[in-house]
Amino acid sequence: MAKDSVSGDVDSARTLVAPPRERAGVRTTATRDHAVITLWAARHHAEPATGEGTASGPAGRDVNDMGAGIRFNFPGFAPFRPITWDEWLQNFDRHDLLFVFEEEDAVQIAERAYARWQTRGGGSGCDRDDWFEAKRELHEGADGGAPDGRYWIVKNKGH
Repeated sequence: MAKDSVSGDVDSARTLVAPPRERAGVRTTATRDHAVITLWAARHHAEPATGEGTASGPAGRDVNDMGAGIRFNFPGFAPFRPITWDEWLQNFDRHDLLFVFEEEDAVQIAERAYARWQTRGGGSGCDRDDWFEAKRELHEGADGGAPDGRYWIVKNKGH
């Protein structure tokens, strides 16, 4: 990730000016804010985890994560050893990490849905269809599919 793409106050969530890769219908955010991270995790049913040995337990997996040491377990897919949020966040801070995640960009979806509505000549009754079709079109064009749950934990290079 380029240093310029994460400039500004690293203690608050922000949308990257130059995301690692442009994707239609997707907003990429980088943050060090614990509240933003835990809220993202709660929305995605993600639980704090690690593959490395720590004071709370032994290594569970050989993880090539460039030293981040922390991950998330998701429902139905939990290959890592669960840890507490305190341990996860302490590791996050100690290693000066940055949490980067993708979410749908509702503004882009709304703009596409509105354009579909205008093309149809307006009228009521198709707003949901326009929204879901706009969303599908954007995700189809987004190399890599829908953003739901995509995240990275990287070394903070913003300072």
